[in-house]
Amino acid sequence: MNAYTRQCAGRPAGAVGTPPPLTGPLRATGPDENTAGRRDPDRLGGFAAEQLGRLCDVAGIDAQRRAAHQRVLVELLGPAAARSLAGPPPSPSFVSDDHTPVEYSLTFPAGAAPVLRVLVDPGCAARALPDNARTAWAAVGRLAARRGVGLDGLTRVSDLFLPPVPEGPLTLWCALELRPAGPPGLKLYLNPGARGAERSMETVGEAMARLGHARAFEPVRRYLEPRFPERATLMFFALDVGPWAEPRVKAYVVHQHATAADAADAAGLVPGACPDRVADLCRRVNADEPFSRLPLISCYSFTGADAGRPTGHCIHVPVRAYVRDDRAARDHAVRLLRQYGVDSAPLDRALAALTDRDLSAGVGLISYLSLVQAGCQAPRITTYFSSEAYRVFPPREDTGSSAPADGRPAAARTGQIRTS
Repeated sequence: MNAYTRQCAGRPAGAVGTPPPLTGPLRATGPDENTAGRRDPDRLGGFAAEQLGRLCDVAGIDAQRRAAHQRVLVELLGPAAARSLAGPPPSPSFVSDDHTPVEYSLTFPAGAAPVLRVLVDPGCAARALPDNARTAWAAVGRLAARRGVGLDGLTRVSDLFLPPVPEGPLTLWCALELRPAGPPGLKLYLNPGARGAERSMETVGEAMARLGHARAFEPVRRYLEPRFPERATLMFFALDVGPWAEPRVKAYVVHQHATAADAADAAGLVPGACPDRVADLCRRVNADEPFSRLPLISCYSFTGADAGRPTGHCIHVPVRAYVRDDRAARDHAVRLLRQYGVDSAPLDRALAALTDRDLSAGVGLISYLSLVQAGCQAPRITTYFSSEAYRVFPPREDTGSSAPADGRPAAARTGQIRTS
């Protein structure tokens, strides 16, 4: 979800087309999409599958499940999996800054193994948005049918997010939560601006009503209304589908030029979320300055147990835009994990699983740091990682007023920064 924050739903679609109905026949995988070359590490599918395999080791996923997860990733990439990394990305996918259509993340619950997720743009081989929608819909439908997962929620809102002539930089993305035991959890991400960015509030409001969350969405709508679209816009509408203990519907809000105090104010919409924790994370990365290079993102989650309010909040901080290099981003992440009593060793193992380059030689491998707060659960930290299949961005020289990794102003520091 990296480069997408730069424009948030604006690019017009290509040729006119209509996604196939989810209840209709799904296109079978053709022979040209099952070639061994898709697992070649010099091709997109093989490169991403190898990264995912090594991350599975970090997350404690055994060899059999690891191989199954790698196959699913390659299948979701479709024809793009066989593309050589020597050429350009298959399309300008906004999953990541270098347009690799894959992103990884690790959530670090206290006292438990990290939870691995992979996000994919299944329509990345198509350049026109209607073709992207058809390809992505078919890929998700095949995956759901194979796992016996119903897509009723998606069907109920599909006309809102997958119109015949979609707008914006994405149609349908798919994420898998990969577990050491049990089937993967499936998450779907849709574009609120598919019918026009100016209608995104209307689109999400209607979707929430259809899914039974109209009353709980109302506080978010009231928060957005005086700020839309100059100071706040809707980025994603997301659905959990399949075997979730408590499936969620989520709305992602982009806060333009927001400060730590603004982010804390946005978190206050959710009972049980601590605004001070949100402000603390933001100040660690950018002191009290506005997040003007890349914006902060709030995610509001809604479950069947809601009572007129969102049931969870997550703040996503685009750390890559406010540090010189990935060494500094890693230091921010380590201190954040330690603050919440989490072992940081898996983070370093994950970084080594993704690349063998020196962390100070580039920026963007760690794209976001996030803090999740939901109900009575303990806060959870998530780190997001870019694949860097196509490009490593050089270190930034214009980090400006971003805060040091200990979160204190430079004038307040004496001697070396403590690492514990």
